[in-house]
Amino acid sequence: MALLLASCALGYQHWTGSALEQALASSSDHLAPTISLISEPAPLAERTPVVMLHGMGDSGTNPGMRSLCDTASGKYPGLHVVCSTVADGAASITTTLDKQIEEFTASVRADAKLANGFTAVGLSQGNLVLRGYIQRVNDPPVHKFISMCGPHNGVGTCPDNVLYKLICPLWRLDSYGAPIAFSDYWKDVADKATYLKKSRWLADMNNEREAKNVTYVKNLKSLTQLVFVEALQDTMVVPHASETMGFWAWGSPGSVVPLNATTAYKEDWLGLKAMAETKKLVTYSYQGEHLRWSSAFWDQTILPFLAD
Repeated sequence: MALLLASCALGYQHWTGSALEQALASSSDHLAPTISLISEPAPLAERTPVVMLHGMGDSGTNPGMRSLCDTASGKYPGLHVVCSTVADGAASITTTLDKQIEEFTASVRADAKLANGFTAVGLSQGNLVLRGYIQRVNDPPVHKFISMCGPHNGVGTCPDNVLYKLICPLWRLDSYGAPIAFSDYWKDVADKATYLKKSRWLADMNNEREAKNVTYVKNLKSLTQLVFVEALQDTMVVPHASETMGFWAWGSPGSVVPLNATTAYKEDWLGLKAMAETKKLVTYSYQGEHLRWSSAFWDQTILPFLAD
């Protein structure tokens, strides 16, 4: 086993170099979409700042992310919008989520304009960093959280893109313990006991173990709005029901259990049931692939949440 883990570590060291960068450059299906503002700007007003965090393999300075941030400030003149560059590019893959949360915390605390709190908008894996921040830190506080295609209940298959077709054979040598972010939210429904024992991040964050963290519930319920958006043809996050906190049934890959039918929801392990009952939790979906929503969907459905 020691030799196996040593080989795994050496393999990941290889992927932190130019090979990983080249793989990222050859694929764009993990990147934020390029979106344009199609409605008229709102009147100038003082508004709650917004922080947007990219997904795996993306960057806060890439064209797609810049377009999303620009539409927010274009729609609401005077709005302070941060396109976060925490764990840009390859670092989003090779940096564990706990470390990314630490870096995100430092970045928002360094911005004086965020001192009274902000609205958080996440894409894909970035949503896990944001939710981890809310549940564990939340200082300065997040007032609204809009999650675009976030794998909140984990991922049950290796993502279907060129990057992961190269990485996954190596990752499978130590699926829950590999030193990459993906291992933090891997969930194998064929073996619940191993998941609960070995999951280093997701099982804790989702309060799936017997001892429940009341701080996680308190902080999440402090949000004035929680929005989950699901891509109905998603092949990167599988099952895509994870984006609205559903997942496959334990022992039955392919049999999807929606959020309101999960034990976690019924017993309110995270407070989501209470939030849904008070209209603080809302869900949306669109017909399309991972992060491939339209300008109209973004403009008419998502941007209004950034208005106070």
